Amino acid sequence: MFVHPASGSAASYRALEPFLTSDRPVYAFHSPDIPPGRHASIERIAEDYLAEFLHAAPRTTPVFVGWSFSGPVAVEMARLSESTAAGASGVVLLDSATPEVLAGRTADLVTEMGGLFGVDLAGTPASSPGELLDRIAEIMAVSSDMAGVTGQDLRPFWDTYRWHQDAFESGWRARPCAAPVLLIRAREETGWDPAPDDLGWSDVFGTAVPVEWAGGTHYTLMENDRLADIARIVERAVEKWSRPDPVTPCLN
Repeated sequence: MFVHPASGSAASYRALEPFLTSDRPVYAFHSPDIPPGRHASIERIAEDYLAEFLHAAPRTTPVFVGWSFSGPVAVEMARLSESTAAGASGVVLLDSATPEVLAGRTADLVTEMGGLFGVDLAGTPASSPGELLDRIAEIMAVSSDMAGVTGQDLRPFWDTYRWHQDAFESGWRARPCAAPVLLIRAREETGWDPAPDDLGWSDVFGTAVPVEWAGGTHYTLMENDRLADIARIVERAVEKWSRPDPVTPCLN
């Protein structure tokens, strides 16, 4: 069960789905608009999404997957799901940090907005979001089939991103789930320095959280040429978590 990043888009998960070879059903949350009436908090988003998921798939024991912003949502959904009949098989975090670690992230606004829209803004001077949206629109109009796009056209995407980020930054009280967890880090990402490899999750869970590494940065981890590697790591974890614990024979 995949939860969208702060962009609200599940497009990367749709692209990942063909690389997932198991027969487990795949679900993903896609929320490209600011949800009317929904409070911007990790807890509320997790509660609402879990209720929707359990209504759609009441007989499924899910593995929750979150990328960036949605890592905490996935952990909270797993924790809540464990108090239902569905339970939780595990949690996969895709280059996702705890709020405490996020607060020390060194990426600036230019990097953040370039990553959101998949545009190289290297060398662009720091300015306001509106000015950067105009610059991104100019680049997209030349480099893609989006001739005529304007910064104002892109504003709703930025607003949705910021709404989700505000939820992340609103003071989520991290509480662990009992299910196993795996963190997949982006090998080329530098914005987390000097955070620990586990991006703070071992402190939340009270035990060492395993970390695997994949190519890309925080923003390019889920690009098409890296999806096969991500799928292999995810499926290896899911297969491990689905195995029954070995039974030690009794000796008379």
